[in-house]
Amino acid sequence: MRAFCLLCFFLLVCSTGYTQDIQNTLAKADDFYQANPQEKMYLHLDKYAYTAGETIWFKAYTTIGIHNFFSNLSGIANVELISPSEEIVAAIKIPLISGLGIGDLLLSDTIVEGSYRLRAYSNWMRNYDDAYFYDRTIQISNGRLDNVLTTTSVVSEEKDHIYSIALKSMAGTPLVKTSIRYEVMNEGESVDKGRTTSDEKGVATIKVNKKHQMPIIKLRFENMEKMNITKLIKARIPQQDNNLQVFPEGGKLLANAINNIGIKAIQPNGLGIKAKLVVLTGADTVVSVETNELGMGASSLFVRENDVLKAFAEFSDGSKIEVPFPAAEKSGYSLLVNNLNPSKVYAQLNASPDLIDQKDMYFVVQHLGQIYFVSKQKLTKNELVYAVDKAKLPTGVVTISILNDRFVPVVERAFFSYKPESVLPVELKLDKASYATREKVEVKLNVGTQGDSIRYAALSAAVVDLSKIKDDYAVAPNILSTLFLSSDLKGFIENPGYYFSNDVKTTDLDFLMLTQGWRSLDWKSLGIVDTPRFEPEKSLKISGYTRKLGRKAVEPNASVQLISTKNFMDYVDTLSSEEGYFEFDQLLFPDSVKFLVSAKNEKGKNNIDIEINTPEMPLISANRNAALERSDINSFYKDEINNSKQFFAELERKGLMERAIAIEEVVVRAKKKRAAENSSNLNGSGNADQIISAEDLSTCASLEMCLAGRLMGVTFMGGIPYNTRGNVPMQVVLDGMYIEADQLSMVNVADVESIEVLRNINYTSIYGSYGGNGLLIITSKTGASAMRSFTPKGLVTIQPQGIHVNRTFYKPAYDVTDEGQLNRDFRTTIHWDPSLVADKDGQTSFQFFTSDGKGKYLMVIEGIDLGGRVGRKTIEFDVK
Repeated sequence: MRAFCLLCFFLLVCSTGYTQDIQNTLAKADDFYQANPQEKMYLHLDKYAYTAGETIWFKAYTTIGIHNFFSNLSGIANVELISPSEEIVAAIKIPLISGLGIGDLLLSDTIVEGSYRLRAYSNWMRNYDDAYFYDRTIQISNGRLDNVLTTTSVVSEEKDHIYSIALKSMAGTPLVKTSIRYEVMNEGESVDKGRTTSDEKGVATIKVNKKHQMPIIKLRFENMEKMNITKLIKARIPQQDNNLQVFPEGGKLLANAINNIGIKAIQPNGLGIKAKLVVLTGADTVVSVETNELGMGASSLFVRENDVLKAFAEFSDGSKIEVPFPAAEKSGYSLLVNNLNPSKVYAQLNASPDLIDQKDMYFVVQHLGQIYFVSKQKLTKNELVYAVDKAKLPTGVVTISILNDRFVPVVERAFFSYKPESVLPVELKLDKASYATREKVEVKLNVGTQGDSIRYAALSAAVVDLSKIKDDYAVAPNILSTLFLSSDLKGFIENPGYYFSNDVKTTDLDFLMLTQGWRSLDWKSLGIVDTPRFEPEKSLKISGYTRKLGRKAVEPNASVQLISTKNFMDYVDTLSSEEGYFEFDQLLFPDSVKFLVSAKNEKGKNNIDIEINTPEMPLISANRNAALERSDINSFYKDEINNSKQFFAELERKGLMERAIAIEEVVVRAKKKRAAENSSNLNGSGNADQIISAEDLSTCASLEMCLAGRLMGVTFMGGIPYNTRGNVPMQVVLDGMYIEADQLSMVNVADVESIEVLRNINYTSIYGSYGGNGLLIITSKTGASAMRSFTPKGLVTIQPQGIHVNRTFYKPAYDVTDEGQLNRDFRTTIHWDPSLVADKDGQTSFQFFTSDGKGKYLMVIEGIDLGGRVGRKTIEFDVK
């Protein structure tokens, strides 16, 4: 590719004086492209909204570059679920094989309703802006533990915003005279807290100071079943006016020239609104522009040097505002791009008279340094026109860069290039036109065309009952919109699927390009060698340092062993470096596995401190899709909650699912048992599911003997406490220090003042990843450590995050006799198959059974072939 680009340019450029320089510039751009391959990630979800107790099923597609070939760069994908309060409540690692991975996230019964973010990325992607991570907002309701509907309204007073929150049961009964604790969070900090009581209509009123721009209101109260409930209300500041922004193409308006402008009209909630913009000079109309339904539009206008422009917008809701209009510049450049021609892209560069210097201007079409076309003209007049054949360009967001004779961009503009042959043809055939309930559906897939030499493709299929879905699949993010569009654009894209539904919306895409930030190349940094901070993660790694006992000085050349606690004969060893650094690489192990790391110095002594490196997690930046965030999720998805209740009840009856609320979760706040005042509980002393006091421990010889059978929802195996929800080991915190669960036997019972059990997500979420499996908070009577004076030397126990172990999607088979069959089948996701592979002829097939739901079903097929063609196919069919 590099040689081809430079050869093409050599043929185009005649001036030998500048040929070598521009070749050097393009070679540096190509070096940047080779050293910084763009990795992109997309998750195909089984559906787009969920409720507590369900599982988010997904398949990860990871591609490299704008041509979307399967990526072999990374071997691990990180997938995170981020709460409305911007905390990671679930995080897993899944293996990627040739860019493909499969995973799932189980939503606990105690998850707080709200707008969550599903974020996915590779370690390599962290070298660049997290704006290009896969980041999707999904709505999660809760009818398992919660069962409370909220309706939130807000009015503005002089100093405060007054929030009125109506609380009702699922049956519509108001929660009257309910005591509510509230806390107002702003930018991650608590700025106000207090108590209030709902009135006779179940309405709670809370004041929030206006100085807090985007606060979160956290409510805690008991529902009618006396369960402790947490609600997160994403506060919306009342605003009266819509807004309209003007974007000159290329960045500025140039006086005495034709300019192109893009406009974007948005509502206070961040969503687009149809509008009309009129630009006037005196009483004369310079231009009138109307937007599409998403609030975007464009038009050209001629601006004279001394024109005084005023602009006014009228929105479809009848409101009107005056719009700030950018001033025309007397000196500079502007750009006009025409991407609507079917075969060519035209670009016109306008220059002010003072810049016409007879020097070369270079027209470059590129994507992150990968050059697709170069042309040059001398700046002998105020208008230069360039053209490029679309056949030379890939599908995706590419950039026009106009460089001056010093090879510095004077103006740039992104546009969307589309080639139909980059989309994978997908043909889908059902064996019948319609089906009965619980009937087998047989599906045949055919991808590619007869002329394709290779038709192998990786695909995934999801089938949902549309009667149980509120979301509009036609405009939601999909594999086409993500890999072709969103992966290269910054900011919020409303209804991204719209641009690829039925056909590619070329005109609307051009409006989007005019009004959206894009992923650009920093020309000034070309040639600067910068080692990426984050390497591609091929496998799991455990690393750290060996230090002299009790000192910060390193212990070089120490013998270090990594031993699996599952099999003590299974170990690997290495030597630490002169800097004390050691590393165990090329590891693959499942989540929740513990290891021992032991070390000895060159003399064979274990007088060594071992320091294990903690992986640095990427920061959680503001949600770019904040316009999609909601409050009152339970109320919006009430029908879906009621449907899921019926389905879960059937699964519980068949023993396929645990009951939502175990009896122990009711008896969690006995008043006579008080936690130690100096408790390290981050929720505050006593805020726990269960409290064990010193009095309860007075007759016990050991902690395990005291606690076994007494802690509700906790069992002991080998001296280690396990959370019965998931049968996973719990984290133990002793006087604020995280210790290994198997060290409980070293705690002196007589020194313990209280033990607090945290299992509910309302209490565990504040601990982040440490709280995923629940915690035991132990507080000693003195506040000092209750541990016996024993610290092992040269030995540490670790539990690093491993590879997620996938669950199995439930698929009933109604053509065989099975005692486990459901009496009532009200599934929302009817079928999920992430492992479809089209053979050399482009063919594959699958089958599934319909449920008891009648009406329209939707099937979504997505995938990529070995040539990087991206495909998507949807079909609706009837179940009668």
